[in-house]
Amino acid sequence: MSWLEQVPAIPEEYQKYIPHLWVLGGGVVAYYVLSNLFSYISILRQVRGLPVKHSFFPSYEQGLRARVPHIPYILPVKDYYSRPEWDRFETPKSDLLVYICATQHRAIYWTANPYTAQHVFTKTALFEKPWWMPRYTSAAKFGGNIISAPDGEDHKRHKAVIRGCFGEEIFRNAWEEMDNTVEMMLREENLVDGGVMEDVGGMTIKVTYIVIGKVGFGHEIPWITPRTERGEEMGFVEAYEIVDRSVLYQFMLPGWLLRMLPTKKFRRMGYGQKKFLEYCYAMARGRRAELGALREAGEKAKPPTDLLGAMVHAQVLAEEEARVKNGTEAINVGLKENEVIGNMCDAGHETTGHTLAFTIAQLALQPEWQDECYKEIKAVCGDEKPSYRDVHRLPLCLAVGLEAMRLTDIVRQLFKVAKVDSMLPYNTWDDKGNVTKREHLVKAGSLVYIDTPACQLNPFHWENANDFNPRRHLSGDDARASLNNADVPFVAFSMGPRQCIGRRFAEVELISFISNVLSRYTVHPIPTHEGETKESMRARMIDSAVEDLTMTPGLFNVRFERRK
Repeated sequence: MSWLEQVPAIPEEYQKYIPHLWVLGGGVVAYYVLSNLFSYISILRQVRGLPVKHSFFPSYEQGLRARVPHIPYILPVKDYYSRPEWDRFETPKSDLLVYICATQHRAIYWTANPYTAQHVFTKTALFEKPWWMPRYTSAAKFGGNIISAPDGEDHKRHKAVIRGCFGEEIFRNAWEEMDNTVEMMLREENLVDGGVMEDVGGMTIKVTYIVIGKVGFGHEIPWITPRTERGEEMGFVEAYEIVDRSVLYQFMLPGWLLRMLPTKKFRRMGYGQKKFLEYCYAMARGRRAELGALREAGEKAKPPTDLLGAMVHAQVLAEEEARVKNGTEAINVGLKENEVIGNMCDAGHETTGHTLAFTIAQLALQPEWQDECYKEIKAVCGDEKPSYRDVHRLPLCLAVGLEAMRLTDIVRQLFKVAKVDSMLPYNTWDDKGNVTKREHLVKAGSLVYIDTPACQLNPFHWENANDFNPRRHLSGDDARASLNNADVPFVAFSMGPRQCIGRRFAEVELISFISNVLSRYTVHPIPTHEGETKESMRARMIDSAVEDLTMTPGLFNVRFERRK
């Protein structure tokens, strides 16, 4: 007897309800289909005149679209992503596209116009951050933070505390720790007298990981992390490395589930997360206790040199100010304890690490820019090693990093949602390149996707957009004047109130690394065969990058040669 025959029959007294259940179920399905159909037709009417792409399921999230197959009209991941990134806009001759998803009741606009991006980023009365999207809610897994906070008072509260943490002591410490870590890299990888740097992307991500370990958490991170044996207590350094190397799983899956999964790999991730959070909370409470002891002793605390200490210090100061002002214990002032931890857990280093890898690749392929940077370093520093006091006098060293970021954007996509009906500017052009400025009415609730790579490769705004030319970022001899091109908005760090709050920290790291390396070494590509062309090497070193949570360099090596 089959299992189907063993299933008990439906009692006769209930069989009379079966037709009604079929009708009810059919009605639910019909309602779902018709509501989506009417929504789809309504959105089609909204976007008339724009190039349109269609899909059934949403597939625009960059962590997803690199992992699922392309199924036309069902899951068309390739419609949301192209290399080169400008190609999707060049074919329809419009820098504004629209995607309509049958299962989402809103239009999704894609812009490759840096001025449209600037408009969306800065017009906060018209557009806001869609904090409810999974990409942002998952970022709050370890605690609310500045990335996941909705616009308004919540974001201002996070920003006020964090902005106060980025003082000169932190920036100086970032420079010095980058300097120390570069020395460690050269020593541990046998590059002091020159040699082959293998897996450049792996090296640079390790460098920034070590820097944030020290400047962020106040811990010395070794080049090779010792691994505990079974039964031994896992230390902070090992737990930090585990979490750092499994970011996608850490944000996607709860810790208890990771610890219950049957493979050793996932259980180790779960245990690493548990220990990492325990250490973070213990460190934060320890910093608070130290500050409390100093206050009771009547002593003034020195400015912290690590971000966790600075955040706790800023929180304690906010509470003291509120206590003096209100005469009572401070409640709901500054950040909660889990928000301090949440912000620290989202203090990423991947963007800077990957940018350094692409910068090395670009400099290796275009040695004339190494010479230009070397001249700048010698003019500013002479025979001395570059130091933090030179940070504002090395604009070209920063510009090469910005240009590498422009050509290979790391973050890839930034979203906004329309708060009200408003006009969105965009451009179209004809076969001769004649541009027509236009506007499109965007309905409230529509998503606007800033395609940052395409914005930065838009040939109507960037002259010779595909060429590596760091001087396009310079508008004077002062490094602070070079942070944005005077003519074209640079959107890699976002803009407006939600501009990357760690931008200056990242720039200090870039300048420190580039000036440190180029003051002593020249960097050269390593051909895989005799006569390999520059275009072939570029394809291996830069175009081989793959899109994950961020744009990740492919595997390539370079050769360091010591300057004489």
